[in-house]
Amino acid sequence: MTNPDIVVYPPGEEPIRRTLAGQSLTMGRSPECSLQIHDRFLSRKHIEFREDGERWVLLDCGSANGTWLNGVPVKSPVPLRAGDSIRIGETEILFGVTRTDRLLAVEATSQKTTNSVRLRDALAEGQASQAAFERVQAVNKLAMELLEDRPLGELFDFILDRVVEMLQPSRAALALFGRGRGGFDTIKVRRKDEDDVSDLVLSRTLLNEVVEEKKIVSILDVGLNEKLSQAKSIVGQRIRSALCAPLLVEDTVLGVIYVDFLMGQRDAGEDDVRLVGQISRLAAMKLDTTRLREESLLKQRIDEELRTAYVVQSRILPAEAPEVSGYRLAGLNRPASMVSGDYYDFVVRPDGRVYFVIADVSGKGITAALLMSSLAMAFNIYASQDPEPSELVAKLNGILAPRLGPAKFVTLFAGLIDPATPGEIRFANAGHLPPLVFSASGVVEAGDTDIVMGVFSNSAYRDQSLRLGPGDSLVLFTDGVAEAENATGDLLGSEGIAKALRGRHFSGADEIVAAVDMAVSSFLSGAEQHDDVTILAITRERKS
Repeated sequence: MTNPDIVVYPPGEEPIRRTLAGQSLTMGRSPECSLQIHDRFLSRKHIEFREDGERWVLLDCGSANGTWLNGVPVKSPVPLRAGDSIRIGETEILFGVTRTDRLLAVEATSQKTTNSVRLRDALAEGQASQAAFERVQAVNKLAMELLEDRPLGELFDFILDRVVEMLQPSRAALALFGRGRGGFDTIKVRRKDEDDVSDLVLSRTLLNEVVEEKKIVSILDVGLNEKLSQAKSIVGQRIRSALCAPLLVEDTVLGVIYVDFLMGQRDAGEDDVRLVGQISRLAAMKLDTTRLREESLLKQRIDEELRTAYVVQSRILPAEAPEVSGYRLAGLNRPASMVSGDYYDFVVRPDGRVYFVIADVSGKGITAALLMSSLAMAFNIYASQDPEPSELVAKLNGILAPRLGPAKFVTLFAGLIDPATPGEIRFANAGHLPPLVFSASGVVEAGDTDIVMGVFSNSAYRDQSLRLGPGDSLVLFTDGVAEAENATGDLLGSEGIAKALRGRHFSGADEIVAAVDMAVSSFLSGAEQHDDVTILAITRERKS
């Protein structure tokens, strides 16, 4: 495999196919790369494909957010095999592929149509001919076959097989849109010629007409249309005629059915337009009910797993704060959904010293909760080794960074209370919101922040310290507190938290936590809680 192909899927752009030739190809955000990719999570020069004898190897060029080959981080040059999947930022690259049946590519060039008809009109026309009678028979048979329930993946194959059987096209595709309608989420392709490796390309203009106007669009007998026969997208694929129909349920287009006939094959006719319309109507209804059924079953399973995850996670977070001579400690975690990506904890050492931590894993839901669980385990292990806060954070970062995916990170504040030095708190801050020190003179932010965890394995962190006087409190919180957003789009901010603390000097840590939590709830005033809320407070007693 001396000159393999790669197919690149940049975020929000059309796929790029490139043959690897020469000795290397570089890829990144810089225009100086062999292939420039517009992906905000890429480094200027992110990766390199390099020829090594009879094989090609992949190198990460010291990127900030890493490179993944088949889900495994790339740390050194690795040889590539046909079908390998490479992930950089939000971009996916397939290596050594001959064709991309999993994607119906949509090019930006215009492609004129020779005929279009609304789906309901196509279904109402042409009921008298022999071809119409045969079509009705075939459609009735399909309707009976679709009464049987099949898993969605099997149903996809079944419908596409029937499309090929009934229309005998050169190529056929069945595609469903994703939730955001930004592209196809599921697609299957059939080719009459198994040696055909050309990409299946559908123009954006044609697709928009199908989706927005709910029409069956046909390109009939390209050879008779001089302008159409010169269209690059038509000539490049050797298309003689093609049909594209919407999968319509009520007023929603779920996806499309596409068939074409290449040069040398038969032409699509008016009866084919009506037949595709009938198939698309039946297929849309069955696909919709099957998907809804499977989504309902999946939701039930996910809800059950979430309930289990909630129980497990509630055991990871401290049931109550420890007792520490001269201090009062308290914490609270209120997830935005059933599980949380926020974390706080305490570890008491035999000599009475206490490590504490508050952290926020980027993202929400199960993925963030799983990362939080790993962080909790690592914190308890490393805190038992009595490190300085900076060492503790560096060790946590070293274990997490290689395991976090692209664009994932953790903000974390770790501190140490030593009853032998009353009022002093030593800490390190990995990109977390600055804590507030609440004293009789007011509320101020404490310390500086260093780089977030998860970006570089060898990041260094600084030891810092602050001092609490009798009755003073240290208040820590996650984004869900500071960035609580009310119905008008305003944020609570540090000022809102400080306002909630007024008149509460000498209050206990539990009262401080309750006051901040109440401030968040009052500020939201019924608006949805979009992020996890986690609060941790440490109050120095009047007499210590």
